[in-house]
Amino acid sequence: MVDYAEHEFSLSAVDQSGVSKREHLQQVENQTGVTPKDLEGPSFPLGVSHIWSAFLDLNKGRSSGMSVNPLSYQEIKAWMEITHTPLNARDIAAVKRLDTSYLGAING
Repeated sequence: MVDYAEHEFSLSAVDQSGVSKREHLQQVENQTGVTPKDLEGPSFPLGVSHIWSAFLDLNKGRSSGMSVNPLSYQEIKAWMEITHTPLNARDIAAVKRLDTSYLGAING
């Protein structure tokens, strides 16, 4: 799942003009009719879709200040309670791994 996530995060990175890498590559595809290799990535691991969904939802509510803050265990716990979504310790560890990859991608 981390490979899939890192590929997605890299495609979502925006340049100075505010345009994502994905948008640039899709424009190339539209103009040439050829899918750039960088658009193709690892397959989505269906067996852990609940973890990916949890991460995406938590990411939308992420706190930030001068920079983007890592997701805290308190935020994850509050999200679980509010949404009535159970995650076990292994799931939470996976969300934290995704968060580390996300922060690495956006901080360059």
